[in-house]
Amino acid sequence: MNDAAGDELVFVPQVGFRLGRGGLQSENVVVERGGETLTAGLTSDRDGTDLRITIAGVDVELDFRQSRPAVAALRLTDDHGRVLEERISRFLMHSHYYRLMEGPTQFQRYATFDRLAPDVRSVELEMSGHIGQWRLTIPVVPVTRQGPRGIPTDASAIVDDIEIGVTLIARTATLTAIELYAFDHRRPETMPIDETSRWIEGVSTYQHMRGLGQDLLMLRDSTGAHHLERPHPVQDQARRGRRREVALFESLPAAATSASFEVPFVGIRERSDEVRVAVPGETEIAMSGCRARVTTSRVTRSSDSTDVRSSPIEGLNGPCTRVVIVPLDGDTERQLVMAGIMESNDRGMTVSRSRTEAPVIEVPDPSGDSPFITLKMPLIRAPGPWRLEFPLPESTA
Repeated sequence: MNDAAGDELVFVPQVGFRLGRGGLQSENVVVERGGETLTAGLTSDRDGTDLRITIAGVDVELDFRQSRPAVAALRLTDDHGRVLEERISRFLMHSHYYRLMEGPTQFQRYATFDRLAPDVRSVELEMSGHIGQWRLTIPVVPVTRQGPRGIPTDASAIVDDIEIGVTLIARTATLTAIELYAFDHRRPETMPIDETSRWIEGVSTYQHMRGLGQDLLMLRDSTGAHHLERPHPVQDQARRGRRREVALFESLPAAATSASFEVPFVGIRERSDEVRVAVPGETEIAMSGCRARVTTSRVTRSSDSTDVRSSPIEGLNGPCTRVVIVPLDGDTERQLVMAGIMESNDRGMTVSRSRTEAPVIEVPDPSGDSPFITLKMPLIRAPGPWRLEFPLPESTA
């Protein structure tokens, strides 16, 4: 599902780089049968054909926020009789029953297939398995997108088996859009996330998106000028095991012919033994070979809850445990900067960050006097730097 030679990719704000021509999409197709309602739709673009299916009204009972795998074989045939090959899904959960909030159980099936040919106008979907036999036709229509063209480039660096690279650049009189990817060579694309020992959580940030000043990338062009990244890059969805995003910068000088930047670190989530920490208290711990000091305290309500605005997570409006993790390793080493909290699984949590202080985690504590919390899946600051230098195209508007 790599971009094909000859693809014209254009930058679409808040979306990422997409096919200018050749993309296809459908409206949702709804089929009702015996009290069950199936809804199916698809999009076909640079990475392949993404198919989404949900079935409401299924005769399956699950507890609140529970899911269960369900086998559902698919066959997708276009209107020219060509059978599409199913690819490795880029979706975390691709075939299961699930129940969210207080609603009924539903079935969900997500899958990725070969890209549809531009001349296709409908596909026939066949599904069989635990959910029964289904057969329906999904009409599709061409999609044309406008935007500055993305010019392919190839710059990458690898540190500790993590590769970060630049693939596309769009340059106009008002902005510069640079597509980045990050890939962990220790996690093959065939490996689902529940089997891998680690995965990339953020590039130059501990969160999924760079938003604070110290996280933002600094680009230096060939004229010697420096350009700070605009907050909140475009988060795209790439193939399994890869992160893809578009970093946005201001317009660069016309005389600039190349540019470079460094990614100082990545945030990696790792699997590790669970660690129990006393509440309240101050404890030194080690997870994934990194040391940190954990300070816990009790608060009457979370920082998300105020006198004028309640938290949307009900438990955060009452007694909570506050957790602050401060790394004890040096700046040039791997650092433990955050961790998951077992008690948040069915209660929710909130994390707040500032420019200079350690993240503050708050988890509901309905009893108000829980004697401990359990830390899991540490978030590790993995140092670089990843240095990338690449040529700049002329304006691509």
